[in-house]
Amino acid sequence: MLMSRLFVAGSAVLICILSGCGGEQSATASPDTAAPLAISDLLASADIKRGQTMFFQCRACHSLEEGGMNKVGPNLYGVFGRKAGLVPGFVFTDALKNTDVVWTVEAMDGWLARPSDFLPGNRMVFVGVKDARERANLIAYLQQETGANNLLPDSD
Repeated sequence: MLMSRLFVAGSAVLICILSGCGGEQSATASPDTAAPLAISDLLASADIKRGQTMFFQCRACHSLEEGGMNKVGPNLYGVFGRKAGLVPGFVFTDALKNTDVVWTVEAMDGWLARPSDFLPGNRMVFVGVKDARERANLIAYLQQETGANNLLPDSD
């Protein structure tokens, strides 16, 4: 019994000593706590080819070509700069018809992160893209393919 108590007491002391061995906390933020980069910063180094690959699954519901047909989702040609819910011939939910959202790169970034959080009441069956860099890749591809080349960051 005495040995058990000594073992427990010794373990507790050892834990207390070792808990102080972690070193000082860094004054700089770790990658997990660093402030996220703005979508405009991420677009400057976006991988359009990766965005094209990502869009492959989106093609089941969306077309990109000028005059392309609406599918389960609306045609996306000309989406940037357009008010949400205004594609001719597509039946939008009230949430999209009644919103004041204009499709900027920032709005598209929020939408692609998680459509159900960005605009509750929409019917897009897509959970979203968690990684901001991947969203930037997809947005850069969408800009290129939907007639929004003038919105791409300068490549000086």
